[in-house]
Amino acid sequence: MAKRTTNSKIVPQCDGCCLPDFSEGYCTAFQDPSYQWRNGECWGRCESPREMVRRLEDIVAYAKPGASIATIRRELEDWQETVRVLEAEAI
Repeated sequence: MAKRTTNSKIVPQCDGCCLPDFSEGYCTAFQDPSYQWRNGECWGRCESPREMVRRLEDIVAYAKPGASIATIRRELEDWQETVRVLEAEAI
């Protein structure tokens, strides 16, 4: 899971999303998850580790040359490993 970047507290609607750190009780992406849900849905919600990998790959692919994306690359590697483990367990 990503390093804590916000002081946020997750809300019940976050259940099933890959962005919150449920063990610590905060969202890794948004300062105020409850505000994200004000219109009935969070635009950042991600329910699949495979989707998380795709998002991070897109971020890396679209980064400007020289951009500092080492942290994102490490997170991408962590999510890729998560997907590998889940796929191995499914066999």
